[in-house]
Amino acid sequence: MRLRTHHLICLHFFKGEGYTKEYIENLKSILERAKREKQEEIEVVMGADDVCKPCPYLKDEICRKGEERIAELDLLAMNLIKIKPGDRIRWEYTESKLPEIIGVWKKYACFDCEYAEICSKDERWKGGG
Repeated sequence: MRLRTHHLICLHFFKGEGYTKEYIENLKSILERAKREKQEEIEVVMGADDVCKPCPYLKDEICRKGEERIAELDLLAMNLIKIKPGDRIRWEYTESKLPEIIGVWKKYACFDCEYAEICSKDERWKGGG
C-alpha cells in the first residue's frame, strides 16, 4: 500500500463521504486493508497514492484541486509524524501519534478543510485543544 502523509492522518477520520461512489469505496477498501493486515507495511510517498487513484481531480498524477496546498499538508504531516518518503510504517504507528499531533494538525490543516465538520464528530479529533 502506498499513502501520502496527510492521508495517514486524515484517513483516521473518514466517515464514508467523498467525491464519488468509486472514491468512497476505494477509501473503505484501503482502511479495511490497513486495519485488517496489521503486518502490511505502508510505503510513505509524496504525490499521488492509492487513495488518489479514483479521484476525479487527479490528472497526470497531479491533484487539480490544489496540489500545492496538499503538498504543504504532506510536509506538515511528515514533520508531525516524523516520517519521510520511502519510509515503511504500519497503520498503528500513525494511530499512536494522533493524540500528540492532533492539536497542531487541526490548527494548520483543518481550518480550511471541507471535511472538518465531519472529522470534528470523532472523539480523537476533539483532543489536542
